[in-house]
Amino acid sequence: MALTKFDAPGFLQDWNEQAAKRWSKWISDRIDEARDNDGGGIANFGPRPQFFNELQTAASNDAVTQDIDWPAFPRLVQIGSVTDKQRWRTADSSRDMQDEYCEWSVTRDPGTDKIVRVTFTSEGPEYWQFLAAVAPARVLELYKTHVSPTVKQADLFAGGQYNPRNRWNNSTTNGAMHLIQRSNTLSAEIELAAAATLVRLKNGAPITEAQALIACAQYGEPQRHSDPHIGAVVNELARAKADITLANPVGLYIKGLSVAGWVTPDGSNAADYWKITRGTPEKSLRAVYEVPAAKGFAVGDIKIGGRNIEFGAQIADFIRIKLTGLATRLGQSTAAPLNGCVEVASGDTPADEVMPAVEDVLAAAASGSARR
Repeated sequence: MALTKFDAPGFLQDWNEQAAKRWSKWISDRIDEARDNDGGGIANFGPRPQFFNELQTAASNDAVTQDIDWPAFPRLVQIGSVTDKQRWRTADSSRDMQDEYCEWSVTRDPGTDKIVRVTFTSEGPEYWQFLAAVAPARVLELYKTHVSPTVKQADLFAGGQYNPRNRWNNSTTNGAMHLIQRSNTLSAEIELAAAATLVRLKNGAPITEAQALIACAQYGEPQRHSDPHIGAVVNELARAKADITLANPVGLYIKGLSVAGWVTPDGSNAADYWKITRGTPEKSLRAVYEVPAAKGFAVGDIKIGGRNIEFGAQIADFIRIKLTGLATRLGQSTAAPLNGCVEVASGDTPADEVMPAVEDVLAAAASGSARR
């Protein structure tokens, strides 16, 4: 059955039907741009004929979806740290350290300094820029519900423009409504997936190893958990001569939390304190880890591997993030493999790191009128 629209991430229902249609067009346009992207003339960059737009070309009956998942804890922090405590403290120090498409904020008891709540989000910033343009009152309502009832409109908007790094969404201690780290965007997700659909040859043989692929194709950061793994899985499907896209709804999602090795003071199941608060169970965008006050203990009293939870990053160690790809027409693609790697001149920025201007998101949202 042909897809008729791209839904909001997590099938969210934050805006009206008119705005929903414009969001669908915005995602469709990003997919088209990623498919046709030639890097502004950079040799061997693109376009990517095996990446397709499901609104324009329906998937066939053989279509299959595949979750591609990776650890939420930032690998760049991990490889730059000597001890667990050092890496946990570093990851908790700034949202800019949290570059695996998952960011978090920690709430502590002001008297004991114990952790009482950790909030995790995988919501892309473009969605919130769009929402702020079409339904600013809904933005305030959601911040009040999910971050603090004391949030004011003036905290979020300046001169009529939404500030993604507002005081309630710019730190690891004062709330986390959506992603803000520069690499954590839906646009980056789409571009990375598209770039990875190019089959590349070296000395006449396909490049298959994850690090070799990302070095050759210049998509994303090679030292992350996410980017090389996403690229390798997508490229494997491309080598199987499939047409590939991102499954509807396009988004970055929290796959889940494992509590293996966790011990609570009363012997209760540590998984009971994990709650999805935005999205669906399969397409989770926001989650909170918090022990109800009636239990008589806090998150900081739970032990992982024999150590009390002192950092939100200790929980991030047990979270996985995902996107979902869709492959169809397996074995049928006639796209020729590409001989050679992306030839980026010294000092240039690979195009996958360039996010579409905020004005582009806002223009799409503002075309027409939609207010909640």
